[in-house]
Amino acid sequence: MDIHDQPTEPWMNRDNEPTNVVPGTVVTPPSKSGRISRRALFTGLAGAGAAVAVGGVALAEWQQQSHSSTNAIPGSQSGSAANARIGHLLRRTGFGVHPDDLASYTSLGYEGAVNKLLNYQQVSDQALEQRLTTAKLDLNKAPSQQQWWLLRMAGTQRPLQEKMTLFWHGVLTTNYQKIGGPSVYTRMIVQNNFLRTHAFDTFDNILLGITSDPAMLFYLDLTRSRKNAPNENYARELMELFTLGIGHYTQADVTAAAAALTGWHTKGGTSVAQYNPRDHSNKEVTFLGHTGQLNYKDVIQILANHPAAAAFLCRKLFTFFAYENPSNDDLAPLIDTYNKSNHNVGAVMKTLLLSPQFTSDKAYRARVKSPTEFVVGSYRALDAQTSGKELPAQTTILGQTIFGPPNVAGWPGDKVSATWLNGGTWLSRLNYLNLLIAGGRSRTSVYKPFDVQAAIEKYKIDTPETFVTHFSSFLLDGVLDEQRKAQLVSYFTTPDPHSRKGNVTLSNGKSYPLSKVRGTLYLLMASPEYQLN
Repeated sequence: MDIHDQPTEPWMNRDNEPTNVVPGTVVTPPSKSGRISRRALFTGLAGAGAAVAVGGVALAEWQQQSHSSTNAIPGSQSGSAANARIGHLLRRTGFGVHPDDLASYTSLGYEGAVNKLLNYQQVSDQALEQRLTTAKLDLNKAPSQQQWWLLRMAGTQRPLQEKMTLFWHGVLTTNYQKIGGPSVYTRMIVQNNFLRTHAFDTFDNILLGITSDPAMLFYLDLTRSRKNAPNENYARELMELFTLGIGHYTQADVTAAAAALTGWHTKGGTSVAQYNPRDHSNKEVTFLGHTGQLNYKDVIQILANHPAAAAFLCRKLFTFFAYENPSNDDLAPLIDTYNKSNHNVGAVMKTLLLSPQFTSDKAYRARVKSPTEFVVGSYRALDAQTSGKELPAQTTILGQTIFGPPNVAGWPGDKVSATWLNGGTWLSRLNYLNLLIAGGRSRTSVYKPFDVQAAIEKYKIDTPETFVTHFSSFLLDGVLDEQRKAQLVSYFTTPDPHSRKGNVTLSNGKSYPLSKVRGTLYLLMASPEYQLN
C-alpha cells in the first residue's frame, strides 16, 4: 500500500476524517489523583483524536471529582452569559440545543423562556404529530414504540413536557417486558400518554393515575391482588420508591396499604383497567396513623400529604434537573411550593427553574448526559433526517433502553449521572457522532452525512473562525477560550491533499477540505463539555 493511502492520523480514515471507534481502543486513564483538567482533555482531543485521548471512565471521574470553577457560567454581564444560561436551561429541560431554538428562547429573556417551557399548551406541536402519523408506526411492537417516543423527543416544540415524561418514566417505573406480553405492548403507550398529559399535574392525580394504569397494574402485580389475598408488591414500591423512601413506613403499613389498594385489575388481554368494588377489602386497617375502611384514593391522599413525600419528590426533581446531593436548604423552597400549591408539580418546577441554584456554577454542566439526552440532542443539533428507526438501538448501546429500565428503581444514572459512562459507552458515543457527521451504515439504518454546506449557507458562515464560533455557540454555549478556538481553526485551515471528499465553500468564496470541516465539528462534539449537561 502506498504511504499516501494511509490515514494522516491514527484516528482518522484515508480521507482524513474521524473514524468509527471500535471497542478495545487504548484510552488514557485518570491520573493517580483521579483529576483531569479540562484543558488537558481538550488538548488531547485536538492533538491525537478523541478516541485515544480520553476514556469514559476518565471523563466520569473528572466530572464527579473535579467540578470546579472551570465549569462556571461566564460573567453575568457578558453576552455569552445569556447564551450559556439559555443553553443550560434548554439542555436540562429538553434534549440538546438547536441554533434556531437558542435564538428564539434567548430573545425572550431567561424568565420568559422558563414561562414558555412551562406553558407548553400555548405552543403548537401539530407538525410533530403529523410526522408521527405519516410514519405509520406499529405501536403494538416495542421497537416501534421506542422509535415513536425518541422521534417525539427529537421533534417536539414542547421540550419540557417531553423531558418531564422521561423523568416520570424513570420514577414511576414500568418495563415493557413485564406488562402481559407482546399482545398488550400498547399498555406502554397508554401509560406514556398519561404521564405526558399529566406531567405537571398534582402529585395526587399522577399517583392516582399510575395506580390504575394497566401496565403498572401488571408490572407490580396489583392486578393479581384480591381482597382475600392482597399482594404487597405495589404497596411496598409505592412507598419505598414512588413517594416516601425507606424509613418512613413499617411492614404493618405495607400490609394495610395492600388491603386498601385491592379492587383494581387489568381487563383481560387489553390496555384497559377496571375497578371492581366487590373485590375490594372493606376490613378496617391502620395506615400511616390513619384508621378506617380505606380505599386506593385514601392511600394516595395520605401519601401525597405525608411530610416525607414533599422532600422525596423535590429531591428527585432537583437531582434530575439541577445537580446531585442537594442540601436541605436547596430543597426548602421547592417543598414550600409543593405544600402551598396543593402538591402541584408545575408550580414546583417553576420554583426550581427560577431558583439561583438551578443556574449556579454548581449546576452548570454538573451531570453527564444520559444516553437519551446525548443521542436525541446530537440528532436535533445536526438536523438529522432519518426515519428514527436507528434511535432505539443507539440509546440501548449507550446504556438506556427506552421503556425498559433495569428494575423498579429506575436507571442508576438518573441518580448518579457518572454511571452512564464507561469505556465501552464512551466509544459508542464517538461512533454515533461519526455516523451523524460523516454518514455511514449502522445495524438498523443508513445515515446521510450532515449537510455542512447547507448550514454554511443558512447561517452565512464566512470564515473558519465564524464556523467555530457558530457551532460552539449552541453545542458548547460559546464557552471556548481563545487558545482552544485557535486549535480548532488551525485544524480547519490545515491543507489535506489526500482527502477524496471534496471541498466546502464558505460564504466569502474560499474553499476548505470537507474532511477538515467535518473533523472540526467532530472535535467540538467529542469534547468533554459536550458530554456534560
